[in-house]
Amino acid sequence: MQISQKIKNDRQDNLLEELLREKAAVLSRAGMAVDEVIKQLICIDREIEEKKSLLNFLDGDNRSSEVSQYKKLICEEINISIDKFNAAHQKAKLQYYYLIVTREALGLRRHEMIQEIYRIPDKKKKYGHING
Repeated sequence: MQISQKIKNDRQDNLLEELLREKAAVLSRAGMAVDEVIKQLICIDREIEEKKSLLNFLDGDNRSSEVSQYKKLICEEINISIDKFNAAHQKAKLQYYYLIVTREALGLRRHEMIQEIYRIPDKKKKYGHING
């Protein structure tokens, strides 16, 4: 009888271990989804800052109508990038929500560390810098 009890305990231990692995995998996927969107936000933010730097560089030359047109085009590109950023922001908020719901479903109730790890940048306002 002792051998069958040991086999039963081994099977139960294996099942519990498999459940723990699956929980870890689910949490990992949810965290990676948030992380991926945050990386996209950072990349888009860099694009926006580069375009703003170019625009600031061109601010010294207000003589040419071509430069003025180019500056307007850059402003439009910045605003398109801001729209892209804000769409990614919404996706990041949703993925973060899914992560928190997943953690709650698995019995994890404290999320302070998660808030520190997955900081989602604020939404951006449209850029209105058009001189000339």
